[in-house]
Amino acid sequence: MLPHAALLLLAGSIAACAAAPSGSRAADKPVTAESIRVEAPTTIARPPFQFNKNDDAFLEEVSYGAFMFLWQTASPSTGMPPDRASKNTISVAGVGFFLSGIPIAIERGWVTREQATQRVLLMLRTLERDPTIRKAGLFQHYLDGNTGGIHPDTNLEHVVSTIDSALLFAGILTASSYFGGEIQTIGDRLFTDANWTFFLGGPEGKSHERGFISLGWKPKDKKNPAGDGSVLPYYWMDSGCEHRLTTFLAVCAPKPEHRVDAALYFKLRRQLGQYTFKGDASTLPSDLDPSTGPVVWFPYSGALFVNTFSHLWLNYAALGPDNPAALGVAARSPVDWWENSRRMTILHRLKAIENPKQIPTLGVNAWGLTASDYPKGYLVAGVFPDDLPIANWKRDVDYSKFRAPDEWGDGTIAPYGAGCAILFQPDAAVRAMRYYQSLTNAQGKPLAWRDPRKPASEGGGYGFLDAFNLKGPDAKPWATDEYLAIDQGPLLLAIENARTGDVWKWFHAHPFVQAGLDRLQLKRRN
Repeated sequence: MLPHAALLLLAGSIAACAAAPSGSRAADKPVTAESIRVEAPTTIARPPFQFNKNDDAFLEEVSYGAFMFLWQTASPSTGMPPDRASKNTISVAGVGFFLSGIPIAIERGWVTREQATQRVLLMLRTLERDPTIRKAGLFQHYLDGNTGGIHPDTNLEHVVSTIDSALLFAGILTASSYFGGEIQTIGDRLFTDANWTFFLGGPEGKSHERGFISLGWKPKDKKNPAGDGSVLPYYWMDSGCEHRLTTFLAVCAPKPEHRVDAALYFKLRRQLGQYTFKGDASTLPSDLDPSTGPVVWFPYSGALFVNTFSHLWLNYAALGPDNPAALGVAARSPVDWWENSRRMTILHRLKAIENPKQIPTLGVNAWGLTASDYPKGYLVAGVFPDDLPIANWKRDVDYSKFRAPDEWGDGTIAPYGAGCAILFQPDAAVRAMRYYQSLTNAQGKPLAWRDPRKPASEGGGYGFLDAFNLKGPDAKPWATDEYLAIDQGPLLLAIENARTGDVWKWFHAHPFVQAGLDRLQLKRRN
């Protein structure tokens, strides 16, 4: 199984040697990037939202199940959850989600503060004790499930990953802010040791790639990630959520020699597009706009998760449109990233209703193509807007020439996709999750849901399974039996921010985060 970030790395590798078509154009007359603002009407409600009693109880149940997977399946020796239920391997990204989720569990009474403190200390001490799992302070993507050291599975990558480290560090900073004390001491020390400048592209790459953060480090010896090797020749250059989160944390680095220039965050390409419903707009649900309006999109993946992950920690809903020109970066549209993800959610809903391939699983309440298991393995599905032509853009520097068609896969749906979109369109996300919960298999039993309040012997489990399809390989409803940390964790954090905004509050309270926001001149809106 390739994780989300590894699929994007692979996409970058393919794109580098692909002969790309020119792509469609949604408008005839080019405009400048600076003249386009991605900004929501003032009438649009922003999180945290108010949910009715029944929906709030439902969200509590989903959150509890997601958390209990991370808590109960963790290794006793490391405290860290497995990447997936069937495999005793740790993903540091999953650990990052878990570290941010533990304060939620304390506040909701699922675990005691003492239990939580001991668990977090065990994880942080494990992460710190073995220097061979780090390169320039960043972490190897996968760790051994029993020891937290170098994993022995030769079928998995041994890359030191900047995005998976970023997801881990976001969790560490959240826990540091919430707990203080020894947790803060260790957590801040780990983050301070991260040297992001080590991963910047240099003269060996293409001119437009120089100065951006590489996806990671590939060691020559899989048993020694901290030894000799090379920086991967693929870079975080666009403005997907993973690009922005990685670059933001590099801007937050407390040591100047480890910190990237704040302008790099705004130099990330902001490819513009838009999409309008191709069917009869009168048939759309009343809460669904027939057009996205201008939207920034990532040309290498149309998966919904690439519009979600940074929002789990960065409260873009409170920041409003940014200002690239303030840091001297031209040809970049001012963007309210919360509104941008709301528009990408609209895109996914519109295309699921259009459903040009007539896939049985997709529809009004089944949308959000993203990365997940599917009957033949692992797939990153997704959809794209149409291009907007921009007059003052330079190829490669301001936009990518690569174009990918919509990837529908076989229509497999991952519940966390629409579930995490609760941050942007809460009513639609709740309807989708309730629909997923109601589905049954050929035997009349729940298809993609396992009751977290029941033992496994009675059909219970940890809430939503990773993925389902109403028409599997044998033409019957199919669902994986897997739970993934990188699904359950995001779902837990997204729901909590939609309900209370607490993860945002804890993350933004950290001094390192506040300093990064100041460097970027990102201020909370009134």
